[in-house]
Amino acid sequence: MNTTVSSVPAAAAAAAPTRRVKDAPTRAAHWWIAASFLVAYITGDSESWRIWHVIAGYSMVIALVFRIVWGLVGPQSVALTIWGRRMVSSLRWLREQFSSRGLQAWTAQPGTQLRQAMSQGASLSIVVLIAALPWLGLSGYITYQEITGEWMAELHEWLGNFALFAVLLHLGVLLVGSLLRGQNLVRPMLGGRQPGSGPDLVPHNRAWLALLLSLAMVAFGGWYWQDARSALTADGATPALMQGSGDAGDHDDD
Repeated sequence: MNTTVSSVPAAAAAAAPTRRVKDAPTRAAHWWIAASFLVAYITGDSESWRIWHVIAGYSMVIALVFRIVWGLVGPQSVALTIWGRRMVSSLRWLREQFSSRGLQAWTAQPGTQLRQAMSQGASLSIVVLIAALPWLGLSGYITYQEITGEWMAELHEWLGNFALFAVLLHLGVLLVGSLLRGQNLVRPMLGGRQPGSGPDLVPHNRAWLALLLSLAMVAFGGWYWQDARSALTADGATPALMQGSGDAGDHDDD
């Protein structure tokens, strides 16, 4: 009897309703961007790992371009206009915090304000990253091609460190927000679903498109690596891709 009764809450918890809030292509692009940035940043200071730095940098740009295009041609739930509205909302909220009304809200409801601050911080950090990463990739390409002088390499390094700061801020507010809400805020970007009743906010998962993106990313990385290896062995010369300039080993993400 006790076993039966105790199993009821467990079964109820297991059957807790969830709904889809992120589709597979959006999640795949997110994690490809994150992984590519991480590899590019880690390998930025090492000439011996330069090929991986370049591959990771280009991969990051490819995944970012995919996400932008998907935001333009995909369903309304992934539209880029959502981030535009969030940016406007976050900036308006940030401005209100320095007004007398905002200060009173922090005094009267500090818990609510803190949770809202974490939510707004997560949105702002993503908007900052979306705005910074294209310039990071462009400056990395110009630096690699040695089109300009040392100042571009320094700008590329600064952008890489700035992007890292935005990433750490994003992770920090997600962690604090999860603790405050008692809910894993990373879960939707992992499985696409979050606890809640009602219809899915994203009706179609489109896993096939996420698979195509992943296959394209792997294929690009393999092709670029093989092409670099071929250039390395041709005529016994070390290609610029592998050795780069002495100043190109920055904390960056081509």
